[in-house]
Amino acid sequence: MNKLDVIIRYWEIVNHLINHEGMRVIYIHKNGEEVWMEDDRKEPFQIIRLAQKDFDWSRDVKVDIKNTYEQAKLIRKRVGLRSANVINVILSPYEPVDSYKEFINQPLPFTAGGKHQQRTILIPYDKIQSIFFPLATEWNLKDMPSFLPLPSLEDEGNYIRSLRYSVQNASEMRHEQERKIFMFGKPIFTYLLLALIMIMFTIVEYYGSSQDVATLIEFGAKFNPYIHEGEWWRFFSSMFLHIGFLHLMMNSLALYFLGSAVERIFGTFRFIFIYFLAGFLGSVASFAFNEQVSAGASGAIFGCFGALLYFGLIHRRLFFRTMGMNVLVILAINLAFGFLVPMVDNGAHIGGLVGGFVASAIVGLPKHKIIKMKIIVIVFTIISFFGLLSYAYSQEESIQTYAVFYQLGQEHVQNDEYEEGKPYFERIVSGNLISAEPILTETYFTLSYIQAQLGEYEDARENLLKVLEREPDLQDAHYNLSLVYLELMQYEDAYEHIQRALAESPNDDKYLQIMRQINELLKKD
Repeated sequence: MNKLDVIIRYWEIVNHLINHEGMRVIYIHKNGEEVWMEDDRKEPFQIIRLAQKDFDWSRDVKVDIKNTYEQAKLIRKRVGLRSANVINVILSPYEPVDSYKEFINQPLPFTAGGKHQQRTILIPYDKIQSIFFPLATEWNLKDMPSFLPLPSLEDEGNYIRSLRYSVQNASEMRHEQERKIFMFGKPIFTYLLLALIMIMFTIVEYYGSSQDVATLIEFGAKFNPYIHEGEWWRFFSSMFLHIGFLHLMMNSLALYFLGSAVERIFGTFRFIFIYFLAGFLGSVASFAFNEQVSAGASGAIFGCFGALLYFGLIHRRLFFRTMGMNVLVILAINLAFGFLVPMVDNGAHIGGLVGGFVASAIVGLPKHKIIKMKIIVIVFTIISFFGLLSYAYSQEESIQTYAVFYQLGQEHVQNDEYEEGKPYFERIVSGNLISAEPILTETYFTLSYIQAQLGEYEDARENLLKVLEREPDLQDAHYNLSLVYLELMQYEDAYEHIQRALAESPNDDKYLQIMRQINELLKKD
């Protein structure tokens, strides 16, 4: 037996583990003396380091164990297996001449609790069969490596080179297959979406402002009352609108990176389905849980997160070896931000996240079909969709909705658009008055002002009286009511209310002028 015989057995074992058992090469040393492999066939995943060394003394074994331990820390981090056990298998021509067994088969813990360990196994050449057989059983190998009879080899060097080439070729092929998984499609639709979003933002800014509620609603933002009235298309149109430049830039950057990744993995047609179903379910969830006017591609973007999570479910090891932890950390930060900041539409985010996951499960990954899962997911999606809609349509309008109506109406009043503003205030006073209580006084007052401007003096009087029932000393209401009574030629009532206004502000020129006018009219009567 010579050292070349050990090298042959070493490469036969490596070749068997890579080409016949399907383990993945992590690293091959340039001189070929050690190979690191990941056994990702099934959980619990583990890392195997196979080396061929010539140890004369036990101290050499001890140094190798220490070096392997330090290197294993880096490799476990690199492949995303921080909790994996490491098995250090060493093939050697002979056993060390002094005592060494206290160093091997003794687990070294990577953590203080003693879990996630490194174990070293030394296999002398003459004990390969007897020691490796229990390992093969422990690792659940399909069969033992094929050891060719050494005397039959005519060119040992060429045989070693062929084994090494086979291992390297298998490693390169697997890496290429993994690379192709991430490069199935091209991000054509992602770029188109970005262009459409930019165009819509420009149009909205040209005709108004992306931060103006009325403009956003006009261009299709999600507004629950209008969806209740049948404008379901807002579920989709809101995905192309953004509120302000910062919102646009943040979502555009997220879409560029996440959308590109998802479209490359799933392909363009699958990505279109994922994007719009996620955005749609995000909008439906927002409709169910958030009454504010909302817009943006956030639901669809969170759908991209959902698609990547589905990819991680199917290709778990590949996911965590590449982008997995980054995706999970960014997703966790965004969800936490949504829960902590009240103005963030977390309903749309969570709805989009779930929508992206189920959409991905429905279309599946390229060349990956699970029919049973698709049927289950489709049923779940349909039930969830109708459940959300039923819940949303059962909700009564709240102060949030009325506040939006009030804001929209005020914008029209400030622009002297009384006919356009009037329906918003009428909507408030004809709805749930208990919910509208915080803004009810201001609503009656503004509505009466609009009605007076439109010559609807009787209606203006009724609403001003309602204001005074709620706030008897509101001098502006008394002043406006005196003006309305003047128009109705009820001068004594006008006199009474201008007196009430003057009681609060006796030196107000505006009030004094109306007072003189009323006195003159009363003298004529």
